[in-house]
Amino acid sequence: MESFISNTADECVRVKAASAALNHITQTITAETVIGIGTGATAEVFVQLLAQSGVEFAHCVSSSERSSKAIQAAGLKEIALADCERVDFYVDGIDEGLSNGITIKGGGAALGREKVIACMAECFITISDEGRLVEFLGKFPLPIEILPAAKTPVVLALQAMGGKPVQRDGCTTDNGNIILDVAGLDMSEPAELEMRLNAIPGVVENGIFAQCPAKHMAFSNHLGVRWLSLK
Repeated sequence: MESFISNTADECVRVKAASAALNHITQTITAETVIGIGTGATAEVFVQLLAQSGVEFAHCVSSSERSSKAIQAAGLKEIALADCERVDFYVDGIDEGLSNGITIKGGGAALGREKVIACMAECFITISDEGRLVEFLGKFPLPIEILPAAKTPVVLALQAMGGKPVQRDGCTTDNGNIILDVAGLDMSEPAELEMRLNAIPGVVENGIFAQCPAKHMAFSNHLGVRWLSLK
């Protein structure tokens, strides 16, 4: 199901997409609702809007130290991911996304914890500008989090698959690992590739979200928000 939500207010695209996600959540939110927060500027806009709304819910769970700081600065309650037993809604930005809910994430180097929360969530909602909606994945190099000690064997394995891995400069994840941004991989079967990559020894997680696709996707532009609801 697809609908277009008109929005003529002079708002930035991040606010539009984040507002659409918040409006969807508030339709069913309760005092027991747990909200997962992604990582990045758009997710931080959502945090601000959530705090300003004053709606009552249980607590947030964060995908990164950066997001935890944003949650705390907004005065919202948070529990650690290690202590979280369930997530009702997870809201996060994306680097690329197909209209079937499969996305690429990891530009903020938090893909490991992001995927944990996305797979826990009853409802995964992505928020981004319309330029992130693509017909084919692969324009954005695929982020892969790996153990530092496994860099050489992982690089060789990725090259054998046709990939061109480059270590992200100056990047250490919250988990103490490094990120390889990989171009050149065949992304035509993202679900299969996601599993193949995670089977490489030394790979912690990769940025393909095919096993845990989005349930709703908000893509904003200067006119409003394109809202995709997926089965």
